[in-house]
Amino acid sequence: MDQAKPEAQHVDLVEPPGHLIDSEDEPIDGYSLGWKTFAAIIALSLAYCATVINNMSFTIIKFQVGTVGGASIASWFSNAEYLVNLAVAPMLDREERIIVGGCAVGVVGSCVSASATTPGQIICGNALCGFAVSCAVLAIPANQEISTNRQRPLAMAINQTMGNCSSVLGVFVAAAFVKFNAGGNGGWQWQYYFQGCAYGFGGLVVLLTYFPPRPRLAREGNLRELLGGIDYVGIALMCGSFTSLLLGLTWGGVTYPWRSAQTIASLVCGIIGLIVFGLWEWLGKKDGIFDHRLMQSRNFPILMLNCTIDGMLLLGVAVLYSQQIGAFFTDDAVKIAAILSPYLVTSTFGCLPAGWLMTRTKSFRILLVGSLVWCALFTGLMSIVTPDRLAIALVFSGLFGIGTAVTTVIPLSALALSVPSYLLGTAGAISISARSLGGIIGVTIFTAIHTNEYNKHVASGLSTLISSEGYSDTTHHQITSILATGNPNLLSTSGLDPNLVQGVYAVLSDAQASSWTYVWVAVAGLIGANAVVSWFVESVAVRMNAHVESALEESEVRRRQLA
Repeated sequence: MDQAKPEAQHVDLVEPPGHLIDSEDEPIDGYSLGWKTFAAIIALSLAYCATVINNMSFTIIKFQVGTVGGASIASWFSNAEYLVNLAVAPMLDREERIIVGGCAVGVVGSCVSASATTPGQIICGNALCGFAVSCAVLAIPANQEISTNRQRPLAMAINQTMGNCSSVLGVFVAAAFVKFNAGGNGGWQWQYYFQGCAYGFGGLVVLLTYFPPRPRLAREGNLRELLGGIDYVGIALMCGSFTSLLLGLTWGGVTYPWRSAQTIASLVCGIIGLIVFGLWEWLGKKDGIFDHRLMQSRNFPILMLNCTIDGMLLLGVAVLYSQQIGAFFTDDAVKIAAILSPYLVTSTFGCLPAGWLMTRTKSFRILLVGSLVWCALFTGLMSIVTPDRLAIALVFSGLFGIGTAVTTVIPLSALALSVPSYLLGTAGAISISARSLGGIIGVTIFTAIHTNEYNKHVASGLSTLISSEGYSDTTHHQITSILATGNPNLLSTSGLDPNLVQGVYAVLSDAQASSWTYVWVAVAGLIGANAVVSWFVESVAVRMNAHVESALEESEVRRRQLA
C-alpha cells in the first residue's frame, strides 16, 4: 500500500539499516492508561489464552492416534494448524471484528475436531483452528497498540503470563479427559469442546471491552486499496515452499527413502521456492509480507529469528517432549501432564519479572542473550535423560522453562519498539507466522530426527539380538512385522520366546533413549546459534516514551485517532 501517510517523514523507505528511528513523539495532553485499557488488556489476553489452550491439544496426539489411527501422518495434526496460521496471519489486521470472528471460527473448528472419527477429519478441524489462531493471536499486537510505548513490555508480560497459565490448565484438562475417558472413545474429544468454550468466552469479552480506533493504515485507505495491498504472490510462494519442504522432511526415511525421487524433489522444490520468495520480497514488492519500512534497523530480522526459535520451544518442544514422557516414563495422561508441568510452570512465572525488568531498565540485550544461553545449556542437558532419570528430566525441563519465559516476552516487546508503530500490526502478524513456522520446523524436523534415529537403532539392535541368540530370519521377520503395526505390546501375545520378547523390549528402550538424545542436541544447537545472533540487537530505549498508537481512554489523542 503506497498511499500517503501522516508520518511519512518519520519513516523513510531508504533509511539506512542499523539506525533505529524515534518516530513517535510524546503526547501533548499527558495521556495515561486507565481502567478501559486494563480491561481490554485482560480481554485480549483471554482471547490469546484460547489459542494457547488450542495448542495444548497437541500434547495428546498419541491418544488420538490410538483411537482414530494415522500414526504416519500424526505430525500433520499440528502442522495443519501451523501452515494455515502461516498463510493467513500476514493478510489480517488487528481489528476487533477480526479477533472476535476468529474466535467464532475456533468454536466451529473445535467442534469439527471433537466429532472426528478419522485422521483426515482431525486435520480439517485443526486447520480451521489454525485460522482461528491467526485471528485471535492478533490480540498480541493489539495489546501492544493500546499500551504506551514504555509500558509495552509489562503489557506483554501480563499477556504471556495469562497465556502460560492457560497452558498449564489446558494440558491438565486434556490429560484428565483422556485419563477418565470422558464421554468414551478415548476422552480426548472433550479437550476440543473445552477449547471451543475458551474461544467463545475470549471472543465475547473482547466484543464487550475492546473499542479501538481503526488502525492507522486502515483509516488512510479504502477496502479496495487494503485488499490490493495484500502480498498474495509472496504468501503463495512462502506457504507452497514450506509445504513442499515439510512433505520432504516428513516423507524422508519413513514413507520414502531419503534418496527417493519423491523426497528429493519435494525438498529441492521447497528450497528453490524459498529463494524465489526472498527475491520477490527484496526486489518485487516493497510493501509485501516483509514491508521494507520494517527494516529500519537490524532488530527486525534478528527478532524474527527469535520468534521462530521461540515457536520451536513453545510449540515444537511441548509437543515432542510430551511424546518423550509417554515413551520413557508413563502412559498415564495425567502423569504425563504432571511431568510436563515444571517446564510450563516456570515459563509462566518468569514472564512478569522479564517484562518488569525491561520496563524499568529500557534494556533487553543482556537479558535476551543470557536467557538463550541458559536455554541452550539445559535443553542440551536434557539429552542425558533416560527412562530411569525422571528427576533429571523434571529439574532440567523446569530450568529451561525459566529461560523460555524471557524468550517469550522480550523479543515481541522489543519488536514492537523496533518498527514504526503504524506497522506494529504488520510486524505482529509476521511474528505470529514466524512462531508458527518455528512450531512447524520443531515438530517436523525433531520428529524426523527422532524417527530416523529410532528406526536405525531398532534395526541395528534387532539384528544383533537375533544373531547373538541364534534365531532364524523368519523370527526376525515376525518381530519386524509386529513392530510395523505400531503396537509393540503385541509381542507378548505372539507366541515368541518370553526371553526374546524381553530382549526386544530392551532394544526398543535403548533406541528411544538414543534417538531423543539427538533431538535435544539439535534443539540446543539452534538456540545457541540464536544467542550469538541476538548479541547484535540494537537498543530500543529511545522509543520507550508515552506514545500510544491506539488510545482507548477518553483524551485528545483518542479524539484525533477517531477523526
